[in-house]
Amino acid sequence: MEQKNIRISKRLLEKHCKELVILKEFINKTHQALKDKFICAILIGSRARTDFNEGSDIDLILVGAWDNEILFDRIEEIQNNTPLPPLPIDFFLYRVEEIKKMIQQGNPMILDGFREEGICLYNDVFFQNVQDLITQKISEGFLEKKNGIWKVNTLSK
Repeated sequence: MEQKNIRISKRLLEKHCKELVILKEFINKTHQALKDKFICAILIGSRARTDFNEGSDIDLILVGAWDNEILFDRIEEIQNNTPLPPLPIDFFLYRVEEIKKMIQQGNPMILDGFREEGICLYNDVFFQNVQDLITQKISEGFLEKKNGIWKVNTLSK
């Protein structure tokens, strides 16, 4: 996606900064409640790229050792341990193996989120390891990005 040079008003920027503080507090509480089950948090989308507007939501990837097999029911594991913040958040809750599988599949949200636009809010080590895996897949010729589109080369080495 081509990024545009967008000027953000002071009021909107102040609102964004306040929401980031609330979001970071939520992530800290979630980590305290879930301990080792909570692995990583990555801010993606327009908030990470800073091309958001008044109506933009917060896109958040949370990687964890989730018990629930059903993707959309995993939020309950967090809700049962800590209240969700009063923010417009779209949660994407994945397991480590699901992240790896989506890299193999060329999932653009995961590839862009970890390699290009994402901001790690918790666990830089895991975030860097995933970035390294993506870089390895690119150097092996398995993944490539041309004209803003990720492509999986299944005939690569």
